[in-house]
Amino acid sequence: MHPLIYVAGRYRAATREAVAANIAAARQVGTQAARLGWYPVIPHANTAHMELDLDHNDEFWLTGTLELMTRCDAVVLVDGWENSAGTLAEIARADAMHIPVYRGLHLLPGAQEFIAWLYAVEARHA
Repeated sequence: MHPLIYVAGRYRAATREAVAANIAAARQVGTQAARLGWYPVIPHANTAHMELDLDHNDEFWLTGTLELMTRCDAVVLVDGWENSAGTLAEIARADAMHIPVYRGLHLLPGAQEFIAWLYAVEARHA
């Protein structure tokens, strides 16, 4: 098993530069997660600045990113997530689906530790 970690955090901002800073922050968290053995799923990087080229509403982007998240094993939050309506919706969906949410990179275990924990939980429910 190679666990997937969804990186959730602010994307939208008042300026293109601020959006770019949010993308960079999410990439940094994803890079650190990869160092811990996770495969990062970073929607910020996946669709960076596409809103400038397409006339899709927020619902299009939010629905797509929620679908990505449902296919991941866990979620890690980027600092400042508390101020993001999209991230709050992602957390609510993850909680409803019992997907673990790590509310900061410092709380994220290594991938192998997560896998061991996951197998232990599954064994208890078998």
